[in-house]
Amino acid sequence: MADVQTLLRDLRSGAVPPTSPVATLAVPMRVIDAEMPVHEVEPLFLDPALLRIGVIDHADRSRIGLLTRSRFNAGMAGRLGYGRAVLTRRPARAVADWRPLVVDPASSVVEAALLAMARPPESRFEDVVVRADVWSATGTAELVHALAAALADQGMRDRTTGLVNRHTLEHTLDSWAREIRDSRRRLAVTLVDVAAFGLLNAIHGLPHGDRVLGTMAQALTGAFPRGCVLGRLGDDEILVAAVLPAVPDERAREVAEDLRRTALRALRPSPPGFADGEWPRVRAVAAVSLQGWADVPLLLQDLQRSMRNEKAVTAPSGPSRDV
Repeated sequence: MADVQTLLRDLRSGAVPPTSPVATLAVPMRVIDAEMPVHEVEPLFLDPALLRIGVIDHADRSRIGLLTRSRFNAGMAGRLGYGRAVLTRRPARAVADWRPLVVDPASSVVEAALLAMARPPESRFEDVVVRADVWSATGTAELVHALAAALADQGMRDRTTGLVNRHTLEHTLDSWAREIRDSRRRLAVTLVDVAAFGLLNAIHGLPHGDRVLGTMAQALTGAFPRGCVLGRLGDDEILVAAVLPAVPDERAREVAEDLRRTALRALRPSPPGFADGEWPRVRAVAAVSLQGWADVPLLLQDLQRSMRNEKAVTAPSGPSRDV
């Protein structure tokens, strides 16, 4: 089974949010006249990239016909093998599906997938047509795959921040710990904590607290390289983790400190849209593992101890350490 980090990468590259319009998946179709003879249609399917053709009835522009490669091949084979002989001079309308599932381009991926799977078994996996100025279509398999990938991606993420959740975060760190074993690489982790988050919620309400966390997540995501993983470790805690290359102990500590400072710089000062008193102070601590070995629970425990000490130093209202 692929490790969690590989799975996350694959899902990010292909996942489409289930609320996205189905048009994001659809591919424009080539369109032919319903009266085109079948023997002229057959050469079109010699192109392996052509999976489906739209069929237009000039007598009734409201009708949408669909001719897929599989449907065409089945028709040409026929029940007794005489399909080609029977159909070769007949018009394309004779082999087209004139009752495909048609959805509007603004229909969501989840809505289109549910409509597709609600069809009778014999037509459940037929393509879905998207009605627009330019006809397009998508395969039901692609539709269901996109939906499943999006739902899987959502299951790995924290709904408030959009970052990976604690379960996925810990699995990723465990995977990285195995990868660096017996090498000269290290794990570096930075913990960001929101000061007096409970008080912030009490004064401004839970939706405001969620907005703060979401804004912080965006700021941190933009501040760190793509090779880092960011996740929500606790209610008011965001963890940033990275794999460091082979560097001496002193340099490793310097890099970990750079990561801590990067986090603080990304969250100071308060971003636009927040009035005085609406943006909290933050604290950040960092830790780095030994070369070629990392115990994730101990590394996280070390971070929590450092954060507890940081809170003791800055309580009740003293400034946190300078960037």
